[in-house]
Amino acid sequence: MKLRSLLYPFLFPAWEFLLIVLLPPDYYVGASCLQTHPHPICSFHFRPSPAFILLVIAPFIVSILLGLWKKWDEPIAFGIPALAVVLVTLLLLYIFEKSWIPFTGAGIASVVLYGGLYRRINCSAKGREKWVWLTVSLIISFILCIMVWSGISGAV
Repeated sequence: MKLRSLLYPFLFPAWEFLLIVLLPPDYYVGASCLQTHPHPICSFHFRPSPAFILLVIAPFIVSILLGLWKKWDEPIAFGIPALAVVLVTLLLLYIFEKSWIPFTGAGIASVVLYGGLYRRINCSAKGREKWVWLTVSLIISFILCIMVWSGISGAV
C-alpha cells in the first residue's frame, strides 16, 4: 500500500466532517411552514441544493479524475464505489430522511460494491484494503446521516 493510498481514508471523512462544521444548514434543510407569525409552525426536511451535492461528492470526483490523469489504480478502484455509496446515501436520505434506512442502505451498497465489484475487475487491492475502504465508506455515510439529522432537528 502506497502513501497516497493511506491518505485517502483520512481525507475523505475529514472533508465530510469539515462540511458538518462549516456548511450552514440552509444548503440542505428546507422548511414547510403552516404559519410564521406570531409563533412559527414549521416542518423541516432534507432538501439538498446542487452546491451541497457538489461539495459532498467533490473529493470522490477529484480522486477519480486524479487517478485517471496520473494513471493510478487505487483512487479509481476505491473512488467509484465510495462515490456510489455516497450517492445511495443521499438518495435514501432524500426519501427516508428521519430513519436508519439511509445508513443501512449504504451499508448494503458498500458490501455489494466492495465485495462484488472487485471480483469483476482486476484490482490489486488486498482483502485488508477492501475492508478499510468499506469501513471508510460507512463512516462517510454515517457522517452524512448525522449532518442531515442534526440539521433537520435543529433548524429552528
